[in-house]
Amino acid sequence: MRVVLKHAPGRSIRSVAVLALLALAPGAIALSSDGSPADEPAEFRAYDASSAGAPPPSPILGLTDSMPLATHADKPEESLCDRAEEGHRRATTRGNELMKLGEWRSAEACYLAALRHKRDFPMALYGLGEVHAKHENRYDLSVNAYELAIQLWPQYVDARVALGDEHLRRGFKKRARRAYAAAVEVAAADPLAWEALGRFYLDDTVRDYEQASVTYRRAALAVPAGGTSPGLLLGLAEAARGAEKWSECVDKADRAASLAPGFARARFVAGACRLGGGDAGTAVSVLRDAVRLDAVVSVEAYTSLASALVELGKDVESSAVLDDGVAAFRLADAASDAAMRAARDAARTGRADPSAETRAQTKELR
Repeated sequence: MRVVLKHAPGRSIRSVAVLALLALAPGAIALSSDGSPADEPAEFRAYDASSAGAPPPSPILGLTDSMPLATHADKPEESLCDRAEEGHRRATTRGNELMKLGEWRSAEACYLAALRHKRDFPMALYGLGEVHAKHENRYDLSVNAYELAIQLWPQYVDARVALGDEHLRRGFKKRARRAYAAAVEVAAADPLAWEALGRFYLDDTVRDYEQASVTYRRAALAVPAGGTSPGLLLGLAEAARGAEKWSECVDKADRAASLAPGFARARFVAGACRLGGGDAGTAVSVLRDAVRLDAVVSVEAYTSLASALVELGKDVESSAVLDDGVAAFRLADAASDAAMRAARDAARTGRADPSAETRAQTKELR
């Protein structure tokens, strides 16, 4: 149910008041100032605004009953979605909620229901892409969903970035770069697009730190207030870290941390680069701040802190830090948990420096 309050010609003040009371009734949907449900994602309104003056999409675009997205063997019944009959926007919003809860089959059911109501709704197609990206054997389905969303809304930066992420995760680096570059082309002022392209060059499978630095510097010029964006500054710091330019890394990471005091990743990078540059004493303090702000900021935050303590001759404290890391990552994703345990065990047996062992165990460190 959607209630829009307007004092239209011919409508009495009394009728408007009645509608107002209905809007406040139990179970009524809260409305934003533009009359849309308040719990709708902001991207819905962005899509509405961008498509208002555009010609309608071709009738052949969107999800059809013959597409693999609608026919694959494990497709759920729409009855799994408790908002299946409430229209494309409500069903998509419900799908997003279910995704956050990890209920992927029910989320897929909601997105399919949304597309039954409106087969060319890009946010529902993006949601399908996110569902299929959770499955190792559904690469083609996730790519098809993201590409359909992009065809319908070329300015959909999130879908372009997600497409690049899916390509990169599967090892298709050229495809990933094209997707990220296309995101920058359609939204040159959007920091998300630039950060995705920068992250590509920082990825452990690419490691082009010079190009990463160039990308983040270009972003600082293209994005409004980009020169003071903590995220873009951190990107520059990460690029300098990869190239072992310790002073530059510390400078950029410190600036990012000062602009966003709760930015644990910036503190971690600032500490790691201090350690890389030989300043173990200061690194300890900064790295402790990082894990205090976010206990699971990075496995390497713990291993770097442990290494710094070893350099200072504090072996007992170093061992305790590794135990803290194992406890912190116990409920995290399996890869991070395994990397943290491997680093602790290697340090205990004297086989490796903790931070070096972590770099060998996981790709999440860059």
